[in-house]
Amino acid sequence: MCGKVKLGLLVGGNSAEREVSRASAENISSCLDSNKYEVIRCEVPEDFNAGWIKQLAQLKPDIVLSALHGGSGEDGSVQGLLKCMGIPFVGSGVEASAVCMDKSLCKTIMKSACIPVIDGILIKKGSNISAYEETMCRIGFPLIVKPNRGGSSLGITVAEDMEQLKAAVKLVFDEFTDDALVEKYIFGKEVTCAVLQGEKGPEVISVLDINRKRGIFDYEAKYVDKDWSGGISNLPGYMQDTIIGIAKKTFSLLGCEGYACVDMILMDEQVYVIEVNTLPGMTAKSLIPNAVKALGMDLGSFLDRLIEYKLR
Repeated sequence: MCGKVKLGLLVGGNSAEREVSRASAENISSCLDSNKYEVIRCEVPEDFNAGWIKQLAQLKPDIVLSALHGGSGEDGSVQGLLKCMGIPFVGSGVEASAVCMDKSLCKTIMKSACIPVIDGILIKKGSNISAYEETMCRIGFPLIVKPNRGGSSLGITVAEDMEQLKAAVKLVFDEFTDDALVEKYIFGKEVTCAVLQGEKGPEVISVLDINRKRGIFDYEAKYVDKDWSGGISNLPGYMQDTIIGIAKKTFSLLGCEGYACVDMILMDEQVYVIEVNTLPGMTAKSLIPNAVKALGMDLGSFLDRLIEYKLR
């Protein structure tokens, strides 16, 4: 391609992760080579009105890179729109985006392929929580409650008893207007795998340890308190091989494209997949930029690889 690549950068969106999206977009913009790219920022409004779509159609970008997180930006809606408009974009398509956004559905698919997941139950919004008491007691406290389609670890609560559990589920229903995913709480070592779509299949660029100073790796720990540190994993080689194998299998099974983060937790050398993020954060504090930096790479080169692969 002659001249600069006209790159549309989507930012904002209609989810609770708008501020994370803006921070991701700022970091992406600062890392892209201005000699290679003409970056055109396209703000997706909170009410999702169609003005931004008209702007995108007029701009006619060569490719789109999305800094959207959650909501319609990550659930396949925007991906479907871009496909209909004939605009190439970095990242997973409609089906994989929709499946990975629905944590319960994603777990069902992974479990069917013998990928280890944490025992849990989905409570549909508006359901009578009491009807699930027996199942939740069988799983056993403590339990972790999270919005089924949420991201950035927003709305996560650890419940020690039934009273706390009911309050946590109600919080998901009322504040996040979502179904509640309730899982056995496992306090183990968290890791994430940054997976890329390579010429010969998925590649894991790193296994990254997440070192927490408090109980759960939630939104506050990630973006506010900086209450964590991350770096290339110091786990034994055989454990890293297991993690890498599971991450690649998960990426392929779910039909992911471009890049994704496969989050896992380890307890007694058993690896469980927590979730798959098809549009993981790209802020200066996020996991992928930290993984890239720890390997001695720069984020700009990483993004170059993603963009060039898609344009080919």
